[in-house]
Amino acid sequence: MKADSAFKPMLNAKLQTDADGQRIVQHERAHAGQNARHCVRLVMRHWSALLLTSLVATTAFAAPGLTTGAFSEFNVELPADLRQIAGRGKPSPVTHALVTIAVPENIDTARDSPVLVISATADPEYHSSRRLLRRYSETALADGWIVVAADPVENLSFEEDDVPVRLALNMAALAVLGQQWPEASKAPLAFGGFSGGAKVSGWLAAAFASQGRSILGVYLAGINQDTLVPAATQFKVLNAAFKRIPVFRQAGEKDDVATPADHRDVVARLKRAGFENVRIEYFLGQHEVDPGPMRAALVWFREVAVLPIAAR
Repeated sequence: MKADSAFKPMLNAKLQTDADGQRIVQHERAHAGQNARHCVRLVMRHWSALLLTSLVATTAFAAPGLTTGAFSEFNVELPADLRQIAGRGKPSPVTHALVTIAVPENIDTARDSPVLVISATADPEYHSSRRLLRRYSETALADGWIVVAADPVENLSFEEDDVPVRLALNMAALAVLGQQWPEASKAPLAFGGFSGGAKVSGWLAAAFASQGRSILGVYLAGINQDTLVPAATQFKVLNAAFKRIPVFRQAGEKDDVATPADHRDVVARLKRAGFENVRIEYFLGQHEVDPGPMRAALVWFREVAVLPIAAR
């Protein structure tokens, strides 16, 4: 399937607009809203298995292997199909992905170990998903999760670092994992991030769910706007199964960007949309990364999915 025909609906797609029309006054709020508005209507039924197969098979994905209990780094050339996704139907200027994969020391490769995909905001000072992965890795690895993150090699502007780019980068990252660990194609996924990266996580969860991937949960820290409902609507997965996915929200009690009231408002919106498993936990902090509550989130994701909880 060629990208020019498979992604033709992308070419004339209208940009997503915020449903609530809220006035966003903080810089981070403005960026997060742009990420949602700028997410084109990717028609995921054209996202065929053939694309992922060819992606993994290309020699550009030759890699040295994974190291347990450590970080493995890869520099990956994006195939033409992924550049079309990142560029909304046109070749994106993003040509390579920097991928970090962290694997638990005691991983059992015979089992479907869960995979956590981390996303950062596009704010220039904090836009590295791989750096954010290192903040969360100790907690995730201790609970038996493989952790994955990807950034573009190229320096992107605030506006260019949008959802289609992140989608292409993470498709590449999971393809790298699949080349190193064949069971990765069946592994259950969770998505998590901080601030604008948490909003990206909502879009990624819906995108991969539309391809039949098992989604264990969504971890949303420092987020002031819902993206799960519009994303699931766009990808046509706002069904009973998707609404059972656990959504864990983390809020700083002194956060003046994604305030506790913002978090409560989003929780209410999710519940009105029919989401059955929604939690919110607070920590003594501002708009900042705090990996502590992630432990409760990852354990809860396993419990809802009835997966074994890793011994610590």
